[in-house]
Amino acid sequence: MAARVTSIVLLVVLATAMAPAFGQDTGSAISALSEDSLYVEAGADAVDEAAILSAISTADGHGVDLRVAVLAAGNAEQLASTIAAGLDAATVLVFTPTSFGAFSDTLSQGRLDDALGAAADELSGADVAAGVGAFADGLDPDQDSGGVSTGLVVVGIIGLLVVVGVGGRIWEVRTRDARQVRRRDRRRSELMDRTRSLADRVLELSDPVELADDGTLSKKYADAAARFDEAELAITEAKTMHELDTVEERLAQANSLLDEIRTGIQTAG
Repeated sequence: MAARVTSIVLLVVLATAMAPAFGQDTGSAISALSEDSLYVEAGADAVDEAAILSAISTADGHGVDLRVAVLAAGNAEQLASTIAAGLDAATVLVFTPTSFGAFSDTLSQGRLDDALGAAADELSGADVAAGVGAFADGLDPDQDSGGVSTGLVVVGIIGLLVVVGVGGRIWEVRTRDARQVRRRDRRRSELMDRTRSLADRVLELSDPVELADDGTLSKKYADAAARFDEAELAITEAKTMHELDTVEERLAQANSLLDEIRTGIQTAG
């Protein structure tokens, strides 16, 4: 008889000890979470409630009704399932000092698993707020199964296109500059040929102008020689097509004056 009484007492004690894990009262949590998004049980570890509420708001921004319970004891996975069953279409996170659990009757299993996977390190840590925050971030609908945001992928592609575009632009600019250099060198060479030809004309008319002893012709000759000297100096220093255009204008002016001088000499003769 004594043995039977002892066995009964042991069973009662064992059942009492196991009650928090398997028969814990979740009524208070369900009642509170039916009205609010966060429930912290009396006797539970202190948490950063403001940070948790901010994370819950983030989840709401991703279209997820997230409820969080912080309890003093129990099996978090079983408690999450029980609490979710007592709520109307919600995703529930439960934290105890030794475990965490999640249950959702609104999220697809894939999306729930992705969020849990993205927040695995934080959820297994001691900082409840960090765990909720990481879980909420993992609920981003743009996250793919590898946890990489498709938005980031798009940004990466855009970045690649920008790099390619910039590279193409640099190549285009360099090609254009090379063409400009070739055109400028070719133009300079042509103008140097014209300068040498004009130098022959200046020398050719030097004696006839002096013999004509005509003030007007002498002045025109001096002007033509000055234009020639300016062009000859500028042609070697020119770095742009515009500067070469100026050289060509001076050569044209000198050539026009020499034509007038030749005509004047012929008329006087």
